Amino acid sequence: MTYSGLANWLRDRLWVGVVIGCVPWAVWIASLASGGWYKDSRDQLVGTDHLAFYHAARLIRDGESYRLYNYNELAETKYQQQLLGWDWDGFEAYRNPPFYALLYVPTAGLPYPVSFLIWTGIGFALLGLAVRLLTPERPGRAFLWALTFFPVFATVSFGQNTLISLAIFAGVYRLLRSERPFAAGLVAGLLWFKPQLLLGLFVWWAFEPRRYFRCWLGTGITGAFLATVSWTVIPEGSRAFVQTLAANAGFGGFGQWNVVNPKAFFVLLLPGFPQLHWPLAALCSLTSIVIAWRVKQKTGAPVTVMFPAAFFLSLWASPHALIYEWTLLVAAAVVLWETRPESQAVWLCLSALAWTGLSVTTALARVQDLQKFPVVLQVGVPVMAIVGWLAARELVRAPRAQL
Repeated sequence: MTYSGLANWLRDRLWVGVVIGCVPWAVWIASLASGGWYKDSRDQLVGTDHLAFYHAARLIRDGESYRLYNYNELAETKYQQQLLGWDWDGFEAYRNPPFYALLYVPTAGLPYPVSFLIWTGIGFALLGLAVRLLTPERPGRAFLWALTFFPVFATVSFGQNTLISLAIFAGVYRLLRSERPFAAGLVAGLLWFKPQLLLGLFVWWAFEPRRYFRCWLGTGITGAFLATVSWTVIPEGSRAFVQTLAANAGFGGFGQWNVVNPKAFFVLLLPGFPQLHWPLAALCSLTSIVIAWRVKQKTGAPVTVMFPAAFFLSLWASPHALIYEWTLLVAAAVVLWETRPESQAVWLCLSALAWTGLSVTTALARVQDLQKFPVVLQVGVPVMAIVGWLAARELVRAPRAQL
């Protein structure tokens, strides 16, 4: 079946995707309602990951930033449980740079559920802002479709901050389309709170260092400013961050079934060969860079092509690309859909494949893990490899004049 034929078949069944995409939201809300809204029916804290940002901001507000990265002491004294007011069985470590926690200081004095609710509202607003910055023809429809994407649901329900990253990336795209590279670099520098997300942009800009010199400069200036803020406002926390940086950068204690990148794929698939995990992951990353270089050479490297490529590289090469980080794929999908309308049949098919693969991959991997399978297949990784390869093929087919 051709792309066109498959796209026609999919268009008549898009309502199925809407229904399926609404299911996680409905189940989550019903579960929170039965748990009293501050936790779900299984006693899982609402927006668990938000607690890491919330407690870090509380420590800064109370003048105890030196404790930010002292995880053992915080866990032993049940600091987070004291903030929550109930004996929750868990601990959420804060691993971002100290300046990032300053964002949450205004809500740190509020009860935890209220802080989570406020930041959830901010997240939805940032999603809307990101969609507007990407300038789709029908922004409302793009926003609603984004809500059906499982990584977006995971971002919100986990209490994560990926919608902040998405808005930053969208701002970078808008500024680069407007030929304002220095401003784009300044905005990109805000991603220093999750520096692994800068990987794709850095690779892209390294392909054409003279053209994107001002992007590098802007990113560096923002980084220097944020570091100055950290050391000026939170000196003890900044010192603790530097002292624990190596351990935090190499942290891999989260469930690998929830990570969607080549490194986690080989950890799960080849548990008996740890010496192969990093070399194979590095080979995958190198291959993606070579493909991105080929796309750059064949297309002339317009922003509308290289921006989606940079997204993919950031997620593919990041050692910490958990399922919610793939929310960033929304921006790549919108850009390709709007700027390459002649290939919309292709983008619909590839979007459906990515949407399906990323919707089921975490659950399938978790089931295999719980059932003690000797090896676990994280299906989202080969699915996204196929999507990336086919998207690159489509991009290089178009004459440069069409780009």
